[in-house]
Formats: sequence, C-alpha cells, structure tokens
Amino acid sequence: MSNKGKQRRFKRIPSRRKSNHRPNPTTIYIPLDLQISILLRLPVKSLKRFQCVSKLWSSIITSRDFRKQHFNIAASSSSPRLLITFKDFNDKKLLLVMLPNPNASSSSSCRVPYRDLSLVKVYGKMVNNTVWGLISLRIGVNEGICNPSTRLLDDFPQQKYKIINAGFGPRPKYCFGYDPVEDQYKVLAVDQLSWRAEHKVLVVGGEGGWRDVSCVVSPHWAYTSGLYMNGFIYYGAVYQPILISSPDDSIIVCFNVRLETFSIIKVPSKVVPDGYESMWVDTLFHSTDKILINYEGRIGVVENPREGSFRMWVVEDAEKEEWSMNTYHLPQSAAGLNFKVMETFHNGEICMVSKVLSDPFSLFFYNLKTKSMRSVVIEGLPISKLEQVVTVSDHYENFTSSL
Repeated sequence: MSNKGKQRRFKRIPSRRKSNHRPNPTTIYIPLDLQISILLRLPVKSLKRFQCVSKLWSSIITSRDFRKQHFNIAASSSSPRLLITFKDFNDKKLLLVMLPNPNASSSSSCRVPYRDLSLVKVYGKMVNNTVWGLISLRIGVNEGICNPSTRLLDDFPQQKYKIINAGFGPRPKYCFGYDPVEDQYKVLAVDQLSWRAEHKVLVVGGEGGWRDVSCVVSPHWAYTSGLYMNGFIYYGAVYQPILISSPDDSIIVCFNVRLETFSIIKVPSKVVPDGYESMWVDTLFHSTDKILINYEGRIGVVENPREGSFRMWVVEDAEKEEWSMNTYHLPQSAAGLNFKVMETFHNGEICMVSKVLSDPFSLFFYNLKTKSMRSVVIEGLPISKLEQVVTVSDHYENFTSSL
C-alpha cells in the first residue's frame, strides 16, 4: 500500500489529556514478495476486488507476468472445473454453467446440486472452441472472446478481404489457440471460400488487427471444430470442396500458433469408413459426425455412437501414416440413447450428452481404458428454456483481462 493510504486508514487522533496508556503505533509490515505470493493463490473473484486496494496492487495484479504465474499455479494445484455451454431457443444467448469436476475415481453415478453451480449468461450463438479458460464464440454477426472468470466479453475487429464476394458466402471457420512462448492467444480464421482462400490470424489484445497467413493446403474445406493441443491448432478438412471429394482428400490441418504456419496430416484412405465420401462426412455437404480429441497427447478422431457402439482412430505416426482404430461398446443401459460426443478430459474420459435434453440434465463419461461408463446428474438447470448443449470442456480460472 502507499503511505497516503496508510495515513488515511490509520490516522491517530491526539488526546486532550495525558494518559499513561498510549496506543501502540507499531504496524505489521508484510514484505512485498510475500504479498504477491498470497495474491497469486487467490481466486479471480477476490483479485478483481483487491485491484481497488491500491495502485501498487492494481499494477501487480494486472501485469502479464502475474496473470501467467496465477494461471500456472491455479492449473497445477487443483483439478479443473467443468464448463457446460447451453444454447437457448431464441438463438441469442448462451448459458455457461461451471461446476466442480465430479470425482473420476468412482465408476458409479453421482449428483451435483444446484448450489454448487455457477451460472453466467452471455450474448452468443455458438462456441468455436475453448482454450485455458477462455472461450471463442459467435456474437450475433460478429465473433469474440469470453472470459467466464472475469465476465469479460469482447468482439474481434472486422475483417477486410482483398476479394469481396458479391453474393452470399459461407462464414470463416474460427479456431482459437495459444502461444506459450510469447504468452499470446491467437485466433485463426479459415476462409471457407475455396476460390479466395484468404486465411487470417489475430493476436488477441494486440494492436495489429487481422493479418493474412499463407496456407500450403489451399483450397480446402474445414469440417470439424478446432482442437488446441501443445501449441498447435488442428481441424479435420478435405481438399477441393467444390468438387466431389474422395477418401484420398481427407486431411487434418495443423496450424503452428507461434510460427503461424500450416502443415497437414494425411488421412489414409484405408481408415476412412465404408460408405463415406471422406473421413468427415458420409454424403457431400452434410455436417460431420466426428470430432478431434486430445488422446494422451496424440490426435484422436471419435465418432458419435451408433447402435450402442462408437469407433476411435488415433494418429500413431503422422509421417508414416500409421493410424490405429478401436471399437468401444456402451453398457446395455445406455445403448438405446442417442449420444453426441463432446470432449475428452484431463483424466482420459470421453464426455457424451444425449441429443435430446432431459430434466434433470445428465453427462455421461466413458473411460477408454476400463471401458466403463458413469453418469453425472446436474440438478436445478432451466432445461425447458434451453435448446441444446453446445460444448462440455475442462475449465481453468484465467485472469486474462486485456482482450
């Protein structure tokens, strides 16, 4: 604290008469490094309040180095929370639900009471992907970043293309990532107009705006959402989206967030399921039934369950085009439900939700190692006002405030 602040708070009033009992003028001195050490272990909600204590604390708490240290301590000292994003029927708002991550050591079902939930409503239509507690989402006709911990929501600047399409064209595919070396969050906008292919990148919080990035795999069409993993953004795509695709056109595009360069992982035609035009769709221009996941540090491809089972492909060696494939069977009690795969978690479980929302709402976690399934029932959610689940992911408190 500053000296002025101390004088205002601990001002002494002189006595009009002499007394043998004088107040002790001694104050407790806390070294600055100890103050910082204490602040680093506080939740984001407390840090937002303590910014107002003094200019010194405000400058410390808002510094990039403090934010990075705070995140590292929070992420390593406790299990991440769970973040569920729901879309409402009006297609205008998203409901973000944060809750303690249910105990994964138990194979039995559990219930989460409403009092353990933290609910936040934000304007938005869909979620692109989440990275370290920040959410990339669509806000009306724009795109932006939301930080549920600080309740901040910021729009991206408008993009300008060299070639403007006079007619109606598809929106870019947005993917969110992080550069751990430069401590920068970046957004990749994949142009879905194959004849233009003006892909762009934005440094979140930077002053330069959108910049063009050259792509070695143009033209291509992105089908899956972006997966951020170890400094790279990955998404499933096909070559030549205007023409009829073939199994040989299937690729996984890799974007190096720090170097801002593209590379590809070819999907061998032998692993493409029978009856599919490509790895990602069974008929041309239909939405994909697969997502990319982080499977023990490797890229995994998981399909939505059908008739009580689902398949997962894992990229074992990208250069040698070596992939593995396994089929997993759901327990009999869940075999008849129509599931959608959402995400894989830090403990190796795959999360699934029913495509038809039920009250109370339930999450289903499938353990790929033990091949067992457990459910988590979440009580008190306004299911009647919600249309569908958009995302389920690990959530970390992040004090990033300058978006």
